Amino acid sequence: MKKLLLWLVMVVLMVVLLLGGAAAALYALTGENKLPQTHPTLGEAALEPNGYEWTVPVLGDVVDREFTSLTNLTVQKLGDMGDTTPALTLPDWVNRSELTLTGPDGAVAVQGDASAYNEYVYTQNGEYQLDLVLYRDKEPDVNGVSTGWYAYRASFTVNLQPKATLSTTSAPQGTVVALAVTGILDGSTPTLESDLGTVWFRKTTDGFMGYIPVSYNTPGGEHPLTLTCGSLVQELTLSVTESKTVTVQVEAEAETEIPGASDQYKNAIWPLYTQGSGDKLWQGAFASPSTSLPTAEYGDRLMTDGSVTGRSTGLTYAAAEPGSDVSAPQSGTVAYAGELALTGGTVVIDHGCGVKSYLFGLGTVSVQTGQTVSRGDTVGTTTDVHDLIYELRIGNKSVDPAAAIKGSSGLQYQENK
Repeated sequence: MKKLLLWLVMVVLMVVLLLGGAAAALYALTGENKLPQTHPTLGEAALEPNGYEWTVPVLGDVVDREFTSLTNLTVQKLGDMGDTTPALTLPDWVNRSELTLTGPDGAVAVQGDASAYNEYVYTQNGEYQLDLVLYRDKEPDVNGVSTGWYAYRASFTVNLQPKATLSTTSAPQGTVVALAVTGILDGSTPTLESDLGTVWFRKTTDGFMGYIPVSYNTPGGEHPLTLTCGSLVQELTLSVTESKTVTVQVEAEAETEIPGASDQYKNAIWPLYTQGSGDKLWQGAFASPSTSLPTAEYGDRLMTDGSVTGRSTGLTYAAAEPGSDVSAPQSGTVAYAGELALTGGTVVIDHGCGVKSYLFGLGTVSVQTGQTVSRGDTVGTTTDVHDLIYELRIGNKSVDPAAAIKGSSGLQYQENK
């Protein structure tokens, strides 16, 4: 019996020694290569840490190894960023950040987190200093992951020069042309004088972005544009090319004279041309509101019973199955939802910056004015009483929805700025 007990004790000791040796080996082999290896970038430059403190789990969350490097006063010199605003991009491992940006005058320009920096609009040229701490904190139910922080300190110079740039200098009818304004240091908001329509400007990471509508009936040729923003007055020229016109046959809807229908439409819809959010509410390509194919494209010449009745200011879905879903082409806020004698069920979605989707001819409407919708959300159903029509407008000017649906519209130009 004593021999058996002695043998058991020896076995236990051997197991403990083996486990201890394995743990010691794992501890020794756990190095700084277990820390996050990706670092933030400012513009095109990768930032280098000048201090850190990390805890690395060795055996699950039972044994940890600490890695520490005291923060120092070294400043990474990034040099001249030129006339562009350097964007700050964080690695995927970050779940918290602290940031201070000090301006050329020594005053704090930004204090908060990384998102606060990317919303900042520079107000002076010169040398800036960026102090940044990035954290990966312990997350619930997540084990075996290193936690801690890196600190960064860098200086850089900006030399912004005010200028306006068109996304293209030549555009066909139906196009949206984006206008980027950068280098504005005095806080002014741009205005554009042109014969093409009203342009709303939104703030970007390095200035402003506006969207110029080129409607189907815009005369071909050169159109002068005058951009004014503070001390900047810049003359631009946009060349418009005429698009080929296609004639399509459309069936006449039953003619029903409803007294006051035109005034009702004007009172409900026309005020929306000048109202709405100044923020950009869309992201990426737009979606077709119907799963059926359009029977008339934007700009088509419409002919009924041998007579031309007008031009298509949107996409017509005459073949849509009655009772099928009509969906929101993009995210936004419902600016109007209801029944109009002239256009049947009508839904208008404000996407911001003067851009709105107008959906006419619905059989039922399932959203309310003021409601927030996302791309693809159902807003109603089709009917056999009216054709479903989708118009995309900037202000009161119609543009081709097909380009926005393809993701090739000026609405998608540098849209992440």
